[in-house]
This record gives sequence, structure tokens and C-alpha cells, in this order.
Amino acid sequence: MSRTDSLRLGLALCAALLANMAGFSVFAALLPTLQAAWHLSNTEAGIIEGAFLLGYLGSVPFLVAMTDRRDARAIYLVSTLLAVTGNLGTAILGDGIWTGVVTRLIAGMGLAGTFMPGLKLLTERLSGIGGNRAIAFYMATFSLGASLSTILAGMVGHRFGWQAPFFAAAALGLLAVPLVLVSTRAQAKPAGAHQPLWRRLGIAWRNRTARGYSLAYGLHMWELYGFRSWLIAFLVMATTGSLTASADTSLTNWGGLVLVLGLPASIVGNEIALRIGRHRWLGIIMPASAALSLVIGWSVDWPLAAVLALLALYTVTVSADSATLTAGAVESAPAELKGATMALHTLIGFTGASLGPLAAGGLLDLFGADTRLGWIVAFAAMGLVAVFGPSLIRRPS
Repeated sequence: MSRTDSLRLGLALCAALLANMAGFSVFAALLPTLQAAWHLSNTEAGIIEGAFLLGYLGSVPFLVAMTDRRDARAIYLVSTLLAVTGNLGTAILGDGIWTGVVTRLIAGMGLAGTFMPGLKLLTERLSGIGGNRAIAFYMATFSLGASLSTILAGMVGHRFGWQAPFFAAAALGLLAVPLVLVSTRAQAKPAGAHQPLWRRLGIAWRNRTARGYSLAYGLHMWELYGFRSWLIAFLVMATTGSLTASADTSLTNWGGLVLVLGLPASIVGNEIALRIGRHRWLGIIMPASAALSLVIGWSVDWPLAAVLALLALYTVTVSADSATLTAGAVESAPAELKGATMALHTLIGFTGASLGPLAAGGLLDLFGADTRLGWIVAFAAMGLVAVFGPSLIRRPS
């Protein structure tokens, strides 16, 4: 594939990912509004946010591992339509914990068939340093998508009502279909004896190097998703002194701008890792992120500018290991097991991601969401797990 074709493919798949990510952060961005409209406790809100990730978690082993034996393109297209259905369902049916859980679960299942299968579409066609950097840009696009989704929720939701961003997300998700159809061609898979999913996942698990990166990724995702899920709620608390519904669109805009820093952080972090070594870089950045998590909760009554500066720095540290961890796992796997390895990687990662928001919500209910202590404990629980990440990764010989 020529350099121009590679660039075109990468841009198209990153754009498709952005389209599919439109509904990703809407619930978290409108959390105080939805808590009031749906009469949700903090724990119930955490359950709904966790349901999206559990939908992803329950589907990803099958959908991503299937890309070793089936065309990832077909899986991607069908899953896009499933995600669109989930977002439409929330907009039309959402009114409480159970409708929220079901519709967000469906949307999570759709994301499971687009995010990593999209990466598989990319890695099947690109390799070497170019492939490594394509992975970094693709993973960073995930952070950009989460940020733009937050901004979309604030701009549209506070003006037209909480349903509007979910309708908009469904419409934008449909744009991913022509992007993938035009930029990729159907690809035949090699013939061979079919191995059961559990066996391929077992072989992937026995790869010690890839497994270490995946376990560390699980800790990273616990921290990252806990932070993303409760960021806007924290900003509401920091500016109003209580966790109540706010029509202040600027808070979701500020939150989105803070999160968008994850894109350059992930790309630059991967470049640093290529130069100084992945293990050394992770040994620096993951403990740094854990240390910052101990400070965030204390800032709840600081001036907004200081809070935003601290959150921006935390976003950089919590995101700077993402592409490094994923590239490490993918490149440690043989070609015939990359799908299974990606499936295991995301299974472990989104287990952490589904539990992080729930743990934070439970601690806020226990210690008080309207108190500094509650936020100190919640952010500490999000971040301290990251300090153990580097110890899980096999050192290069």
C-alpha cells in the first residue's frame, strides 16, 4: 500500500471512529441533568455508565476474536448499526435506571464491534513503524471522540433537552458506514481448522508479554473511565458547591477541552516510549498519574482556573500510556492471534473501565458527593491502581 493510500485509510478509519464515538460521553456529560430527570442516586448513575462498558465487555471477546476468522469490515458495519440503535433507544425510551441500563448496554455492544475491529482493519493493512504510529493515532482518536462527545452533549443537550444529543449521536454514527465502505475492501481470511474462542483466548493469555500489557491496560482503563465518567459532575461540584443539575454549558465545554488533551498525550507518549523503551516510560508515567489522583479531590473548592489546570495535567498523565500499552500488546502477538489478543486486551481493559465509574459512584454515596472528602476518596480510588501497572509488564531481556 502506498503512503498516500495508507494515509487515506488511516484518516477514514479515524473519522469513522469519531462518528461512532459521538454518543460515548453524553451520559457522563449530562450526568447531573439526567440524575435529576431520571431520579438517580450516584450509585445508580454509576451502574448505568457501567452498563455501557459491560455491553462492550460482554461482546468484545466474540466480536474482536471473530476478526481472526471473519472479515472485520462486516463486523464493523453491523456493529455500527447496533450502536445507532442503542443511542436512539436512550433518546426515545430513557426515563430511569432500567431503560438506561438496557439502551446503554446495546450502545456498548455496538462500540465493541467498531473500536477494536477498526484497529484490526488498520493493522491488517499497515505494519512496521508506520503501523505502530497508526495505532497511536487511532487510539488517540478515541480520546478526541470522547472529548467531542462531551462538547456535543453540552452544546446540544442544554439547548434542546437531554434527548437531543442521543439523537445527534445516532445520526452521526451512520456516517461511519460510508467511510468504511469507501476506504476498505472485503478481505478473505486464511482457511484452517477453527479453534473455539476459549482456546484462542487461552493461547493469547499464555503470551506473557502481551498479557502483562493487557493487565496494565486494565488498571489504566479503571482510572481513565472513572475520571471521564465523573469529570463533569466534579466540575459542577467545584463551581456550585453541590452535585445538582446545571444548565451551564461552559462546564461541558471545559470538560471536553480538558479531555481533548488525551489525543496529543497518547501520541507523544507513544513516541517517547519508542525512544526510551516502553517499560521505562510506563514506569515513569503511570506512577505520576497515580500521584496526581491524590491531589484532584483537594481542589474541589479552588478557583476554576486552577481546577482546570490540574485536570488538564491529570488528563495528560492518565492518557500518555494508552497507545503504548495497546501497541505493546498487539505487536507482541503473532499475526494469526492478533484478533484474539485484541479481544483479551479489551476484555481486561473494559473490565477495569466498567468497574471504575461504579467504584467512584459508590464511594461518593458513602463519603458524600457534596463533600471534599468524598471526592478525595473517589479520585484516589480511581488513580492509585495505576501505580501497579509497570510491575505487571515483562521487562525486555
